[in-house]
Amino acid sequence: MDSVIDRRRFLAAGGLVAVAAGIPGCGFFSTDPGTDAGDSSLDEDARESPQLSERVEKGELPPLEQRLPAAPMVIHPVERAGVYGGQWRNALIGSSTTRLHYTLAYENLVRWNLDWDELVPNVAESFEVSDDATRYVLHLRAGMKWSDGEPFTADDIVFAYNNIVLDERVTPNVARTFTSGGVPAELERLDDQTVAFTFAGPQALFLEDIASQPSNVLTRIPKHYFERFHEDFNADADGAAKDAGFPGWIDFLTSSTNVSGTYWQQPDIPRLHAWVPTSGLGDGQRLVFERNPYYWKTDPDGRQLPYVDSVAFDIVNDEASLLLQVMQGDIDLMDRHVNTTENRPVLSREQEEAGFRFFGLVSDKINTMTIILNLTCADEVKREIFNNKDFRIGLSHAINREEIIATVHAGQGVPRQVAPSEGSDFYDEQMATQYTEYDVDLANEHLDEAGYTDRDSSGIRLGPDGNPIRFQIDASTGAGKPELIDSLELVVNYWREVGVDMRINPVDQTLFAERRDNNQNDGMVWDGDGGVDVMMVPYYYVPTFTAAGWATQWTAWYASGGESGETPPEPTRRQMELYDELKTRTDLGERVELMREVVAIARDEFYLIGISSALPGYGVVHNRFRNMVGETFFATNFPYPGATNPEQYFIDPEST
Repeated sequence: MDSVIDRRRFLAAGGLVAVAAGIPGCGFFSTDPGTDAGDSSLDEDARESPQLSERVEKGELPPLEQRLPAAPMVIHPVERAGVYGGQWRNALIGSSTTRLHYTLAYENLVRWNLDWDELVPNVAESFEVSDDATRYVLHLRAGMKWSDGEPFTADDIVFAYNNIVLDERVTPNVARTFTSGGVPAELERLDDQTVAFTFAGPQALFLEDIASQPSNVLTRIPKHYFERFHEDFNADADGAAKDAGFPGWIDFLTSSTNVSGTYWQQPDIPRLHAWVPTSGLGDGQRLVFERNPYYWKTDPDGRQLPYVDSVAFDIVNDEASLLLQVMQGDIDLMDRHVNTTENRPVLSREQEEAGFRFFGLVSDKINTMTIILNLTCADEVKREIFNNKDFRIGLSHAINREEIIATVHAGQGVPRQVAPSEGSDFYDEQMATQYTEYDVDLANEHLDEAGYTDRDSSGIRLGPDGNPIRFQIDASTGAGKPELIDSLELVVNYWREVGVDMRINPVDQTLFAERRDNNQNDGMVWDGDGGVDVMMVPYYYVPTFTAAGWATQWTAWYASGGESGETPPEPTRRQMELYDELKTRTDLGERVELMREVVAIARDEFYLIGISSALPGYGVVHNRFRNMVGETFFATNFPYPGATNPEQYFIDPEST
């Protein structure tokens, strides 16, 4: 099979690209990447950054031909070949690592192309897939190196897989990416540059899963660095871990190999990324990354990438501080936190003076706000209440969606439940519109039918334990989604009117995720993904992924093959069986039909409550910052901006 796989085999007809073209509002701003960028001079003889040439001359680095692999990955610039130099000005709010791995770490074995419709080689130079999708052979790039100059070979893949992914001391549950029928794949090292994964049964989505992750485990764990912290390779691994500030070797590996752990706090870890950190996250109010001298990609003229010398992330306290930086022209590229509906006119007014332009973001979001009641909540009384379908229906009818749309979203969108987007092959009109009518009487009727007819003196309904129905909904303050709290503040009043006391619990993103993943919350709000990419992002329809947050213990049961967590109810178990069966089918039509069954059960169970249809998004890019596309996708499974090849961005010296 070819080393390029057409994504249309994995998205149903009428899928992502067709939906993107049909989303209204994508042309809200001028997003033409071809805006005149000037005629910056280009030293056509320079095949590497002057910074690196100086180091070669001083004997600090080997020559370029010794640093590049035999067959570098060639990246075609969006506008034109760039010039070397400059710093990409960026920002983070708080200590969240999400933007770091989506921006800098998308260097997996395979990746998505810019149109999100084909799998293409990346770290792997080529690959072959058996017709029954049970065997995947991947050929690595000969001569490729980590950022410290050490060779990247099949041994690194073998270590990452056998000694991290499959070592239950480090990783208790094997990611389903690497399993078929609950059985982990076997990995063979065929030679220095070739590995083969063999599954017990078909795993039709293996490469799609890898390409859809912002940083896959197989290409971020250099054996030569980590083996001294592993007991199987070093008898004093605990000592090495303690010297690094960890209680023991298991703690070190569990945290340090995880991009959501301490990976970004450890600048000494060698990487395959275009830029590498000069300090760790948390060491100060600025995080700077400098070019990797061994980066393994070039432009079509053989000039080593990246063009930009360094990337700097200012650590700011809140959205207001970041918005000010953008409006002053101090940020080169931003698509989070400030790109709200409310801020659109503000940014439009400042566009010319601050010197930035807009680009479009085609969203895979499933809703403007998904209200997620924790169906496996640790509090048994709340769990009983949340699992009562009439209770959820009553809460849904109590929400004035039209008022939220008008107040929070400037009148954009229509009332919608959590459901596949209109235009998707999985769209279900009933699922999208059920229980969206604002009707207080009908809401009270369903809440009464749920059995909660008695109230206290303040009008709050009493639960099965005789106490008022009162719970908290977690809302992240650091996720760049301020409209969630704005919407939720309105919902507080709607629900109180029908006798339910919901309180908002604003928490930073780190605590938000910790409470979600450890089953410590009553519920939470998010927007959610999978409106279009339904098959590859199923977890707002069936709880296959902890981060969806609505049934953590059912997810644990699924992920562990029933070894941990709690057994889901029969309809949910049936969904999980269907989705597992889907992953074994090589025929697209069969997969589509199975996914339709999964979605239909989600419709009937009505697990989650939505507000309105997802809106087209936007970002801002400074006029000096070139080779950014005019429109791209904003979705969990399209690791943006990494998927737009940041290594080919450049700073136009005539625009600075």
